[in-house]
Amino acid sequence: MFISKLARSLNVEVALCALLIIAYAITFSAPLLLLVVLAGVVCAALLPFGRSIQLAFFLLPCSEIFTQSPYIAISLLTFIFLAMFGRYLLTHVFTTQFSQPGLLLMLLVLLYELMHVIYNPVMVSSKTVRWAIFFVFTSLLLFDKNKYCSFSQLRFALLCGVIVSTLYGLLQQYFAPISISSIKVISRFSGGAGDPNNFGLFCLLLIYFYLPTIPREKIPRTTYAIILLMLAFGALTVSRSFFIVATLSLMTYFIFYYRTALGDMFVRLLISLNGVLILIALYWFSGASFIGELAIFTRFSGDNLSDLTGSRSDILQEYVRLFFSLPYSFLLLGAGINGYLGYYNFHFLQAGLFPEVVGPHNTLLEIMISFGLVGFILFSAYLYLGFRAERNRTASQHIFRLAWLPIIVFTLYCFSLQNLGKYGSYFILMLIVYNTYRKDS
Repeated sequence: MFISKLARSLNVEVALCALLIIAYAITFSAPLLLLVVLAGVVCAALLPFGRSIQLAFFLLPCSEIFTQSPYIAISLLTFIFLAMFGRYLLTHVFTTQFSQPGLLLMLLVLLYELMHVIYNPVMVSSKTVRWAIFFVFTSLLLFDKNKYCSFSQLRFALLCGVIVSTLYGLLQQYFAPISISSIKVISRFSGGAGDPNNFGLFCLLLIYFYLPTIPREKIPRTTYAIILLMLAFGALTVSRSFFIVATLSLMTYFIFYYRTALGDMFVRLLISLNGVLILIALYWFSGASFIGELAIFTRFSGDNLSDLTGSRSDILQEYVRLFFSLPYSFLLLGAGINGYLGYYNFHFLQAGLFPEVVGPHNTLLEIMISFGLVGFILFSAYLYLGFRAERNRTASQHIFRLAWLPIIVFTLYCFSLQNLGKYGSYFILMLIVYNTYRKDS
């Protein structure tokens, strides 16, 4: 029954790309990536546009795989998304309606970003052009009053993408293990996403995309299976962010889910605490010592802030110090999304602070140094209008607090990721907006 339901839900192009990616993990044959690109372009050109969006979300957790092509320096995934954008421009842009305030803010943000070229020549690059194209693409989808596929279809595509990304990472470790020179280096898992924190974010968001947004609503068994699977996948990353955010967000969900039945919540909490105490007692009396030697406990055992944050506190300090010492144009207007890396790191290199290019690893800080104080307000207004456009489209009146959990998870992850220049982040933001106003049965 489950297999037949899966077959009905899984699109042919998604299944084909999944098989090709898994085959690439085993053989590392570069032409297989070209076949994935061909499948994506054909899907964008011939199939209904909603199928293209589903394929896009499926490929997001596997994005790093497409940077390994020996044929071209840029990611092959770019060509698939360009084909989708071209299809959207040709067949939908001029026949649909958009949220006018949202379109206006989109244009203002775009012009504001390109304006940085005037006083920061580092902005002149292909990365800026690529960011501009995909920012327009995701913004048009966000402010489009039509919806080309349901939220359940998109989250299922993302779930399939995370599973394939995990299989790719595991197969890659088996068929082409990476030798680690030092036994003290902790091996962290990132699947096909390229970054452990990004992979962990996908896993954690999927949990809340499937959990009900209405308190006390029955949770299906399949949802419990997905939760356990995503927690297991996320734990492979050995990410401090994943364990902290997962613990805080699940506790918050637990409280809001049972908020109308304090007695039931107290009983379940008491049972959970008793279970934890039993596990601690078993560990204590067994004399086991391997628990404390697990990689995640090792990563939490630093004796200073720099070790505990993976040097992020040092990077934050230097970025903030330089931000307030630069001319007022950089303080008010920023250095640009694709210009701050080169500009700031030039000064870091001159001062001998970092031996290589270092990003802020903090999206909130990234917004400030990219857009400045003025642009921070502008970008905040863009995000607000994105949520308001979806609220108006769905005519949602009441939203339960549970619907805000993905927003909280994404915001907390912003303290360890730099997302502003990645077009994949805007697709994830769009899915978070859809989840906030989704209407469960």
